Amino acid sequence: MSQPLFTLLSENEHGYSREEVDQFMARARTAYDSGRSMPLAEIREASFSLGAGGYSPAEVDAALDRLEDAFASAERDRYIAAHGEDAWYELLAERAEPLRRRLERPEGQRFREPSGDGTGYRRADVDQLAHRLEQYLDGENPMSVDEIRTVAFETASGSSAYDEAQVDAFLDRMTEIMASVG
Repeated sequence: MSQPLFTLLSENEHGYSREEVDQFMARARTAYDSGRSMPLAEIREASFSLGAGGYSPAEVDAALDRLEDAFASAERDRYIAAHGEDAWYELLAERAEPLRRRLERPEGQRFREPSGDGTGYRRADVDQLAHRLEQYLDGENPMSVDEIRTVAFETASGSSAYDEAQVDAFLDRMTEIMASVG
């Protein structure tokens, strides 16, 4: 058996499937080494089965973040080489415009209320981050993409909450923009 890519956990701990992670990482390496891109959403949405033993989830998740950054950087470099740096920042501003419009909505109205069981992310927490992100897009608040990747919101329900799926989709798009800035 080949050398493991990540720390293998003991059989009494739950980790990511070694086979699934190895296959995903091999596909990513082939794409990167060949100069092809890999959709950032595919990296961010990668999921692996949990089972006894397996790879350390924390290590794999950190590697996926680095992988996303590497592909975003490669995409940026290719675009700048072909079109120039000013064109790259214009493209990012264009991609960020729908996000900016959502951030400019009034507090408490940026996302829909949760459906189903009525629980979601606490509005005040999300609105606080939205304010910081609006400042980031205006160049007034330096932020790290890892701040978005690791953000955690308190749970709330009804009119005190935002729909988790909609907020998560927004944060995924914001992560792509921030990772692409470099």
